[in-house]
Amino acid sequence: MSSRCLEILAKEFLNERIQSIHVVSDPESAAEFIRKNPLDLLFLDINLQGETGFKLLEIESRSFFQTIIVSSERDNAVKAFEFSVLDFLPKPITRERFGISIQRYLSSHPNMFSPKVIPLKKEEGINLIEPENIVFARSERNYTRLFTKDGNVEKVRKTLDQLQKDLEAYGFFRAHRSYLVRLEEVKKILFKTPTTYRLLLHTDHSIPVSRSQGSKLLSLFKNSNHKVLGLP
Repeated sequence: MSSRCLEILAKEFLNERIQSIHVVSDPESAAEFIRKNPLDLLFLDINLQGETGFKLLEIESRSFFQTIIVSSERDNAVKAFEFSVLDFLPKPITRERFGISIQRYLSSHPNMFSPKVIPLKKEEGINLIEPENIVFARSERNYTRLFTKDGNVEKVRKTLDQLQKDLEAYGFFRAHRSYLVRLEEVKKILFKTPTTYRLLLHTDHSIPVSRSQGSKLLSLFKNSNHKVLGLP
C-alpha cells in the first residue's frame, strides 16, 4: 500500500523533524482535515477511491503547505505542476526517488526547523516576525495568537506545540498548556498561593503557570534579578 510506504519513508528521511503523520483515504475527510489542521507537507495521491485528488489543491489554505503529487499516471504530471506543486513522485515509489522529493522540500525550507523569523500569510503577502519581537503566544486549538512588543496580535496557522519546538532556542518557556512566554519579557513572578504562580510581563499581561511547571520556573529564575511579588 503506497500510503504505508510513504509513512515508512517519511519517518526514515525526516526522523525527529516529524511531529505527526496523518493518513486519510477519502477526499471529503482529507479536505476537512486540511481545513482544520496546520500542516507543512502533503503527499497527495491523485486517485482517491476513484475520485481525483486535484480537488484538494483548490482548497484556500493550501498556500500554507507544500504538496508532492503521488501517481502512477505520468500524464498527470503536467496538470500537477499547473497547481504549483513541489514535485511529482511516480509510482511505484522507490527510496531513491522519494529522497529526491524530500531534498527538494528541505531545500525550499532551509530554516523551517530553526527559524530566524516566523512567516505570517496575509492577503497582501507574507509578514515575517522575529522571535525576539514576540512577548508570548497563546494557543487557540490548531492556531496560535502571537503577542508582539509593538502591541500587535497575529494569528498563525500552527499549534503551540509546533511553535514551542521552533522557538525553544530563543528563550521561550512553556508556562502553561495554553501559553508560551519569552522569559526576558517577565517582570515579576506573582505568588497567587504558595504553590501557584502567574507571570507579570513588561507589557502588563498576566500569564498563568501550571502546577507542573511551577518548580521548573522558580529554578530558572533562582539566580536572576527578577523581583518576586507575594499576593495575599
